[in-house]
Amino acid sequence: MVEVTRAYIAGFLDGDGSIFLQLIRRESYIFGYQVRASIVFYQHHTNKRILRWLKHKLRVGYLRDRKDGMAEYTIVGLEDVKRILLLAEPYVLLKRKQLKLALRIIDRLKEGKINPGTFLRIAKEVDKFKILNYSRKRTNTYVQVHQYFLTHHLLSP
Repeated sequence: MVEVTRAYIAGFLDGDGSIFLQLIRRESYIFGYQVRASIVFYQHHTNKRILRWLKHKLRVGYLRDRKDGMAEYTIVGLEDVKRILLLAEPYVLLKRKQLKLALRIIDRLKEGKINPGTFLRIAKEVDKFKILNYSRKRTNTYVQVHQYFLTHHLLSP
């Protein structure tokens, strides 16, 4: 991908995008939770063509129209999110903290075998996105994961 396109995507992410990691409750997962990585680009539905262009360039994700007249281009998944963050990294300014934090967490998750203590430390790091992104509705946090670990005897004394 040419540098000017990478820079444009980074600027779009800085202005009309979001980087976030979330703790998602998953009964089938060994620790009861999943760390989900996402990047979302937003535009008024009249400018949806730019989101289609982005999707064409990045070759991953999906588009959706919201009921409030906005359109979203969403990319989900550790590998895909990491690839796009690395592509944009040299040019991102406003969301540099979110980008660096996301890359650090993704790398820790990809290191290999994760024990309950490591997962709890990662959950604490994921909670930082609430502050960085001014989130109000985050319901799954380190506190819920820790409580789950206690009730399911996943922590050693």
